[in-house]
Amino acid sequence: MSAIGWYNGTLGDPGQMTIPMNDRAVYFGDGCYEACLARGTRAFALDAHIDRFYRSVSALSIPFSMDAAALRNVLFRCLEAADEPCAVLYWQVSRATAPRTHAFPAGEHLPNLLVTVTPKQPMSADRTLKLITTEDIRYAMCSVKTLNLIPNVLANERAKEAGADEAVFVRGGFVTEGSHTNLHILRNGTLYTHPADRYILAGVTRAILLELCEKNGVPSAERAFTPEEMLCADEVLVSSSTLGVHRAESIDGIAVGGKAEALLRRLIRAYTERFDGEMRL
Repeated sequence: MSAIGWYNGTLGDPGQMTIPMNDRAVYFGDGCYEACLARGTRAFALDAHIDRFYRSVSALSIPFSMDAAALRNVLFRCLEAADEPCAVLYWQVSRATAPRTHAFPAGEHLPNLLVTVTPKQPMSADRTLKLITTEDIRYAMCSVKTLNLIPNVLANERAKEAGADEAVFVRGGFVTEGSHTNLHILRNGTLYTHPADRYILAGVTRAILLELCEKNGVPSAERAFTPEEMLCADEVLVSSSTLGVHRAESIDGIAVGGKAEALLRRLIRAYTERFDGEMRL
């Protein structure tokens, strides 16, 4: 098992490849990214990830001229070179390589495309997660998948130090999302999730979960909920493109969920079937 890297047309070992010091991703985090799971040359929900990628590019006014078909071809080439049974496909674009100045560089400086394919061990759908809560100190552009992730990194490290799997952001008394996941609760047969506003990244897996609720006759509502509501919920669900959908077993050391196991398993099974159906080689 070995990773594959791509930078502006050069393919190789990401541990050996280099990028310019003046790439604006280095000193500003001036760019955006996407990531999804892949099997062989198939990437799950790739069209949805590419669509969101270009929305982020537009939101940041990055002059990325490569169209979706050409980008998909680059991603396919990287997956083909890696030839992994299970991997994380990651790509990012930065604004340019240019001398450091806060204002956008002049037009002759072109965006940089970076891609990696990293082997990943599949996670069992039955695995449960431990969570902690932490204050959401991020800015008001969480809906754009930018490279600026220091608050997320710090929050996830706090979770790791506490022996947990994920940190849950709380802003103004309401749960927003996790450091790299979306949060949902089941209560009285209804799935609740934070609205897709500027304080969360509307996850692709979150959207799929809402689709599966509708298809399986499970009511859903995009409504913010409090940490107290989360602690008292019938079930707490965590979702992301690289994790899938999993149940939370504890929050800040307090046991949660376990009150709607049949419905929970129904939703997780529906997601697993959707994933396996799309990724079948």
